[in-house]
Amino acid sequence: MLYRNFAIATVLGAPLLVMIVEAVVPRPQPTAETSAVASADPAPATPIPPSPPIIMPQAPPVAATPNYGQPLPGAGQPLIVPSGNMPTAPSGPIFSAGSAPPGSPNAE
Repeated sequence: MLYRNFAIATVLGAPLLVMIVEAVVPRPQPTAETSAVASADPAPATPIPPSPPIIMPQAPPVAATPNYGQPLPGAGQPLIVPSGNMPTAPSGPIFSAGSAPPGSPNAE
């Protein structure tokens, strides 16, 4: 409720505060001197000498271009080859209906 009251007071009070400040604070008046200075002839610009041309470094030549589009060596072979050190996959469920812990999907 306090936040709501503060928000309403801010929305209503901020424009009033801005209008009061604009009415009280004096505005500077433009003087004739600034217009005279603006109409005076500007000084001639001095030309800038041209800069030397930029020399771009050249890339070193490539010794041998790779054969793009050719298959990589060993493509088509499996990444992991099964070996004797790997465990075998379980053949049945981990828990039976009678030995499943309470709360598990296999518990009855």
